[in-house]
Amino acid sequence: MIRLEHVCKEYRRGAVVIQALNDATVHIADGEFCAVMGPSGSGKSTLLNVIAGLDSISSGEIFLDNQPSSEFSDAEWTRRRREWIGMVFQSFHLVPGMTAAENVGLPLQFNGQSSRVIRQRVAEVLEMVGLEDRRTHRPSELSGGEQQRVAIARAVVHQPRVLLADEPTGNLDSHQGADIVELLHRIAKRAGQTVILVTHSETAARVADRIYALQDGQLKPGALPKLASTAMSGTIE
Repeated sequence: MIRLEHVCKEYRRGAVVIQALNDATVHIADGEFCAVMGPSGSGKSTLLNVIAGLDSISSGEIFLDNQPSSEFSDAEWTRRRREWIGMVFQSFHLVPGMTAAENVGLPLQFNGQSSRVIRQRVAEVLEMVGLEDRRTHRPSELSGGEQQRVAIARAVVHQPRVLLADEPTGNLDSHQGADIVELLHRIAKRAGQTVILVTHSETAARVADRIYALQDGQLKPGALPKLASTAMSGTIE
């Protein structure tokens, strides 16, 4: 389970204080697929970053498996990200000089897995995302949708319990985006993984078990929200 209890996150830009998260409280059950929606600059990416330990919080507490993350050392956070968390980004973040298979295998290399285990697991996940015939292609030789499939394969290759997806359809057309969200949903449900999907897309959000609106730094459960047409000045994505 992932629990946020009264989490606040402030940034300072000179004399200006920006409240990215403001008393954010949410309980996400194991295996739940959640979508978080909100206008640009509402703090959606900040939310994922603090859950992954990539950014610290100003106050409140985040619990992972009922353990307060404030007690995690840097080494524990690193271990959690390597073993417990998978992340998918809007911009793919693939290594240009590596093949699809090499990119997918990186988390297993970081975890010290043997070459045999890496080859076997990479083959499994590339087949899972429908790219077994593209394993030797580099990112520049793949379409945007294929690159995102490689990024998803990399995020799940180490069999994490939690997937954090930050606008994974943002650089794709509507057809590719729908395919990617369906793929994420299918993989996560098969593995019983918890997913937090940050998205602007109402279509993407509709696959979720629960939807949250992030407004004024607060998470509010409900139906598909009406998104603001413009971002508030001085906010952070």
